[in-house]
Amino acid sequence: MPHPSLGLPPHDTTAGLPDAAARLRANRKRLAQAALATTVSQVADFEVRYDDLALRHFLRDYDRHIEQLARAMETGDDGYVTDYGEWLVPLYRRRRVPVRDFIALLAGLQQAASSVLTPDENKAAAETFRHWMDRLNKHGRLPGDHKGNSLLRFFWKGAGVGDDKWV
Repeated sequence: MPHPSLGLPPHDTTAGLPDAAARLRANRKRLAQAALATTVSQVADFEVRYDDLALRHFLRDYDRHIEQLARAMETGDDGYVTDYGEWLVPLYRRRRVPVRDFIALLAGLQQAASSVLTPDENKAAAETFRHWMDRLNKHGRLPGDHKGNSLLRFFWKGAGVGDDKWV
């Protein structure tokens, strides 16, 4: 993304697919509801793990996800979604949402967005989502996002004796 403090011009909003971005913005509310419904139906215990307040937060977050996707589509720059996704990882961690669930939310958004995009625009959107999810997958390997290897933890702690706080 160009930085205005460096004197760089902003991205051209007609360089990518501005019609697709306009349709995404126009159907923002319906897309958010469809994306959350798709995610809840596809991930088996999603609704069990998250209460009603968390689901409402996800629905609220979809508004910004769709806006960033629209910016990426209209400018043709994936940096709008990949950088945005990296900024969200600490926020979702604080809300105790693992990266795999964030990727599931994006998969739901991808399916919902395909209903308002043409086939050619869907190809461009699929590429944008692929870049977005690839960047997020790198964060899924960080500690705190998975339980870890119990066998390694057993040997690291000296045959499993001691405080489980550090490993």
